[in-house]
Amino acid sequence: MKSSANENADALLRLIARAERLEAFPRTGWQVCGVQNPESVAAHSYMVTLIALWLADHIDEPVSTEKVMRIALVHDLPEAMLTDLPRPVKILLGRSACQKAEENAAAQLFEDHPPAWQDAHDEYISATSLEARLVKAADRIQMLAKALQYRAEHRGRTRRFFDNPDTFDDFQIPLVATIFEELRRLHSQDRWFPPDFS
Repeated sequence: MKSSANENADALLRLIARAERLEAFPRTGWQVCGVQNPESVAAHSYMVTLIALWLADHIDEPVSTEKVMRIALVHDLPEAMLTDLPRPVKILLGRSACQKAEENAAAQLFEDHPPAWQDAHDEYISATSLEARLVKAADRIQMLAKALQYRAEHRGRTRRFFDNPDTFDDFQIPLVATIFEELRRLHSQDRWFPPDFS
């Protein structure tokens, strides 16, 4: 019979093997727009975590940074099993079917981990806490910033991300509303920051 330490080691290594798949999975929404070699789901998750941490450090309300980081790090882990389904596919499958599949994937991924892992993912889905809303907002900010980057690099047709009003849900966070205004301004001026830090 395995010891608790051995079981924990096995659970961690299984998590690594599954989560590493996110490095190979492209964000398929970009492929639909004609972007060749788009960011991976893992790269997206890293940037969402970075943006969420920045937001948590810049809002006036009390917020648990640890909770923000936990939610951000696990928010897309079910895609290790489901892959990144583009929005048109999710619409065809239906919201309830996609949600059920994500719940099943999360339950399987987190079954050998402390309940806080599943709780963090559930909280992200429900967006009931400030921390979850910050991560949801960070997810949108990252997507819009990446759309501007890809457009500046002439790597696809990313305008549709700015045409959907649902994209600009600020989750009742004034700082996020201000960031969205700045992203819209950059989009209207066809601008993004140069890659050489100038």
